[in-house]
Amino acid sequence: AAAAAEQPARPQGGANSATVQRRLRRQRAAHFAREAAASAGGSPQHRASPAAPAAPAKPTDSEATAFGAECDICAALMRDLEVGDDKQTAAAERLKGSVVRWSFHPSGCRLVQAALDLCKVDVAAALVAELRGSVRRAIQSKHANFVLAKAVEVLPTEQSAFIAEELSSFASTAVRHQYGCRIFCRLIEHAGAHPSTARLIEEEIASRASELARHEFAHYVVVCVLEHGLPEQRALAIGALLDHHLAALAQNRYGRFVVEALFTHGRSEDRSAALELLRRCADPVDLARHANGHVAIGAALRSSMDGPGVASELGALASALTAAAPLLSESKFGQRTLHAAQRMRATSVPRFVAVAA
Repeated sequence: AAAAAEQPARPQGGANSATVQRRLRRQRAAHFAREAAASAGGSPQHRASPAAPAAPAKPTDSEATAFGAECDICAALMRDLEVGDDKQTAAAERLKGSVVRWSFHPSGCRLVQAALDLCKVDVAAALVAELRGSVRRAIQSKHANFVLAKAVEVLPTEQSAFIAEELSSFASTAVRHQYGCRIFCRLIEHAGAHPSTARLIEEEIASRASELARHEFAHYVVVCVLEHGLPEQRALAIGALLDHHLAALAQNRYGRFVVEALFTHGRSEDRSAALELLRRCADPVDLARHANGHVAIGAALRSSMDGPGVASELGALASALTAAAPLLSESKFGQRTLHAAQRMRATSVPRFVAVAA
């Protein structure tokens, strides 16, 4: 009864947002981990208690008062920015000289982002220029990284080029950072043609796509290159992926999303080569039954058949999967892939006949 009381309760009624669902999963996992530890270690009185992490220091009254005053200032400046005209100009003037401080502030970072969105380009560029020399520290901040991302989104590439230039000195670390990967994605989407960004993409990302595709955060950047990169950047990344064991990448928990992006955004010749490589290096039926591999096979089956090479490879893949229907039906992942193969064959028979002819 006590264990049941400790277990996180499920909210009643209504669908939860993805954020709430993730939080509940973490709470349940922590609860079951505590139960497992109690079972393994015997009764609580005979088990040494692990050292609990130090609780964050409670802010003093003066610190709390100061923080509240800063939040009030941010709210007032935000209202002035949204009003426009003279009040907006005055609010932007008050921000000048303190952009770095506000960018690292929980409420101030939203204020700076609003200023970049609402003010004229020359005013926004002057504000962002204050972040020169602070890019490395900003990327590591859970607040300031959003300011860098907003600067890349709204400013001309020449005005935000210093972000890519400063990134180049620690690119291999930043691309693997939980916040740094976001900045790389914004640069690829909005400034990929600028020389400093293009050099960064080609030297640090595309050429190392196979390695980065397996990383928890860096794989987002590789997917972004395949989706938004320039043709030469995408070709370089796909070449790096096809030079390695694509089937092993498809079975990786992060790499599967990169292989999925390859089939979704790659050229017909790239998709044909990837299909041939998958069929040659691994059993498609085994991949279709794999918890991660079935994502890549499903993406291949949903991909466009523009080009005889792709159509013939997809036809062979769908035939192999359909022939293994009894085996695929034994697992939920296999069933999903089998249904995708059957749908593709049902809607693409005329195309397969035309290719065969």
